[in-house]
Amino acid sequence: MRVIILFLFPFLLNSTFAYNILIYSPAFATSHMNFMAHLADTLTEAGHNVTFLVPMSDEKLRDRIKVQTKNIIIVDQDEIQKSNKCSGMNKMMQSLWTHIDSPETNRARFKLFGNQTVETCANLLRNSEIFERLRKVGFDAAITESLSICGLAYFKKLGIDRTIIATSCTMFDNIMQLIGEPDHPSYVPALQSLYTEKMNLYQRYQNSKYSISLQKTMREIFDLEIQLFSKWDISNWHDFYSETSLVFVNSNPYIDFPRPIIQKTIAIGGISVNVDKIKSQKLSEEWNNILDKRSQNMLISFGSIAKSMDMPIEWRTNILKVIETFPNVTFIWKYESDELKWANDIENVVFSKWTPQTTLLGDKRVTAFLTHGGLGSTNELAYLGKPAIMIPIFGDQMRNANMLERHNGAIKLSKFDLANFELVEKSINNILNDEKYFKNAEKLAHLLSKQPMKPKETVIKYVEFVSEFGPFPTMDPYSRNMSKIQIYMLDIYFIMFLSYSILLFAFLVFGRFLYNYLNFRILFYRNKID
Repeated sequence: MRVIILFLFPFLLNSTFAYNILIYSPAFATSHMNFMAHLADTLTEAGHNVTFLVPMSDEKLRDRIKVQTKNIIIVDQDEIQKSNKCSGMNKMMQSLWTHIDSPETNRARFKLFGNQTVETCANLLRNSEIFERLRKVGFDAAITESLSICGLAYFKKLGIDRTIIATSCTMFDNIMQLIGEPDHPSYVPALQSLYTEKMNLYQRYQNSKYSISLQKTMREIFDLEIQLFSKWDISNWHDFYSETSLVFVNSNPYIDFPRPIIQKTIAIGGISVNVDKIKSQKLSEEWNNILDKRSQNMLISFGSIAKSMDMPIEWRTNILKVIETFPNVTFIWKYESDELKWANDIENVVFSKWTPQTTLLGDKRVTAFLTHGGLGSTNELAYLGKPAIMIPIFGDQMRNANMLERHNGAIKLSKFDLANFELVEKSINNILNDEKYFKNAEKLAHLLSKQPMKPKETVIKYVEFVSEFGPFPTMDPYSRNMSKIQIYMLDIYFIMFLSYSILLFAFLVFGRFLYNYLNFRILFYRNKID
């Protein structure tokens, strides 16, 4: 009996400390959903009871919902949401290739996303059956994506006060403002910025515009979402973010641009990259045969939003011309269409609608990666030590490309450079054959493998801590209630400037008086002597 008790004790202990955790993850983009799924898997593996709530923004993503927890609740689109579907979304996605990034054009694009977000939230609220089901669970903590206020408002409606925000990107500019985190656009690139930390006067001005533009756009989206909760007297969304216990950010301090943070911001960049698991995965015989054909292999993928099939035909044709100049390299191109007449049956390129990206990147036979620079792919490159050519298309991808290029294991090109044969050919030749890119990529990967705290350990410990002790109102910085003038002490500097100006003015007046007095006395004595 004692032996049985000793054997069962660890399992009993684990179940005793299991927490009920709700994760809200709208299905609007594969990368965002995968990030939240990795959070769910990490907590499920730690023995906690995770409920994964997925309101369907994009029905095409239904088959891509893959989490270990058995408690998956999918909120399908009802007839109202289907009838209100945003018709301009597909056209907007197709236009991303030729879209020129600016604070103004980004606002117009986000407006379409905002409409989709509001419709998804409204559909969730109409489903009272799911709400009652969740209300009966009694959750210890809840985690939501930061792109929507709906999750936090829904948690408040459920009576959950121990909340965590998780962003699959680096920190959003609007969240920094809402939680009272320092925002320094003078040397910290904004989420959608085109620049590095080294900016001239004009670039600092533009970087600030990117930051302010995103803040304003997200406020407008949140205002529309919060109106859906008015009948439950839930209205002041500005405090939702400051009331959260923690903010998980898909950022790694050893990769990202340095910036000041507050205590509740926790970096978990790399949570979606399990290096040991990736390297242990076996490729199918078909993929093995492809990789064994030539001494070098290069993977090409532009993600799931900006599809290769929507790329201007001139750019696709130019890439093929470059590929032909490397007959000893196999190029694996993730391409979403069977229409390949333009491809001319080139022998050393393999087109595939789907690729096992992480498994391929973990294989030593894959030499390099040509990618759009989504943060998921960027973290995979960093942790797996692969050199890359990064060609950002939109959003935070330019920032990600600039971020990884700083470590000298990647080459960054503009998407418009895809029309330049010489530049693309030179970049591919360098990334495949210049040893410095391999060495620097491997150096960064080795550093990340030795970092003191692993992302998974961090997530588990902090979620358990919040579940037991949260929320933490004392971690809400008072700076949220201060104006920019007060935060940066401009009023103090003004008073000091005014005080010194008065003293200087008084000194000048006194000096002028003394000068005139002495001149008068000198003239007086001269006249007296004369």
